[in-house]
Amino acid sequence: MKFSTFTLALLSASISAVAALPTELTNFLLVTTNQAEATSNTSNLKAVSATSLFDPYNQPALLLRLIGPGYGSLPNFTLSSGTLHTVAPGPHGIGTYEYNSTTVTAGQELQFLASTQTAGNLALSDGYLLTVDGEKEGWMICEGQLSSETLWWKSTNATGCEKTFLHAVKSAPY
Repeated sequence: MKFSTFTLALLSASISAVAALPTELTNFLLVTTNQAEATSNTSNLKAVSATSLFDPYNQPALLLRLIGPGYGSLPNFTLSSGTLHTVAPGPHGIGTYEYNSTTVTAGQELQFLASTQTAGNLALSDGYLLTVDGEKEGWMICEGQLSSETLWWKSTNATGCEKTFLHAVKSAPY
């Protein structure tokens, strides 16, 4: 069977993109980008930002915020039963807990609690694109507490928000 140069290049690019995606739903990072398509190098994603957990005002729920280069570490996530899971220090840095995403609803920030959650509504489309109830579009970056940019689902706060996609990736973007 003969393949054209274009076909071989396209096949090679597809294999490279898939190689960079998490093959299991364990130990992946979450990044934001304004493109839905995956790439083999997360630094090549358009308008990419890493995410980290955020605890404004020592509230029970942690939020997911954007974080630039220079971070010490980024949270690793797993996904099971529609819920994201990650391990993080507790309030005031005391103890370590498993934080689980709450059910995602329109007009609210993506939240994590240090308690068991019932089956959630999150999934990975094509192994990398975080969806809510099967919907790929609806994630937004909005200015939150303490001037942090946090992740929302279908925010009704039209000012100061921009649409984004949430990708599961193996490596940090910067």
